[in-house]
Amino acid sequence: MQFKITLQRLSPESAIPINYQYELSAWIYKVLREADAGYADFLHRKGYTSGRKSFKLFCFSQLQVSRRRIEGDRLHLLSQTVELHLGFYLDRTAEEFVRGLFQEQTFRLGDRKSQVRFGVQTVEMRPPALPAAPGLVRIRTLSPLVIGRKNADGNDDYLHPDDPDFAPLLFLNLQEKYAAATGQPPPAWWDATRFGFRPVGQPPKSQLITIKSGTTAETRVRGWRFDFELDVPGELVEVGVLAGFGRMNSEGFGFGEVYIAKPAMANSGS
Repeated sequence: MQFKITLQRLSPESAIPINYQYELSAWIYKVLREADAGYADFLHRKGYTSGRKSFKLFCFSQLQVSRRRIEGDRLHLLSQTVELHLGFYLDRTAEEFVRGLFQEQTFRLGDRKSQVRFGVQTVEMRPPALPAAPGLVRIRTLSPLVIGRKNADGNDDYLHPDDPDFAPLLFLNLQEKYAAATGQPPPAWWDATRFGFRPVGQPPKSQLITIKSGTTAETRVRGWRFDFELDVPGELVEVGVLAGFGRMNSEGFGFGEVYIAKPAMANSGS
């Protein structure tokens, strides 16, 4: 399930750091921990596994702000409310429970330099617009999508969506999340050569995000905001929109929503 959370600014201050994703992720974990410490600790320390890889199976968008101003490393919120979108790959029986967790929450977002106090105004459950039958979907990213490839030094090269390795690594990531979420291996016919991916609309926009800014653990991650068409089985679309596309979803990357669904996927399997 996807959730749209409307946040109201409760303090007169309006500035938060541009790199707020880590602090926002910490608040989400805090809300989960207050309700179920065991579940939150499981997500934070281990997550759902597929082989040697671990996935949290949730994601969130960048703050959707109608009016804003950027000054240096500060984001000034000029509107009284902002929106935050969350995705959780959950059993349906847990969806209403999660919705209730976030209602009436208050928190501060920021760093030592500037903070804003928010209150949750509304929490809306938003079932993703998945196609009823296999088909082509168009995805709009609301936070940067990150795909990385290890280089000779063992570090990550963050790939542009036009890189020939981007689509195969995206497909592999979705299949690994599917296996982690369901406990079942992907069907044999789910071969990346049968899937389709194509950026559409405006050229992808690069965003360099700093995680744990100002600490010894500071890391810079490059992702891309763009729209794309995806021609994959519906189960993988669902994994992507609920658990996130690409890497580092629980840290604020890879949230996407379906805004166009077209029938008839050419590459169907049996």
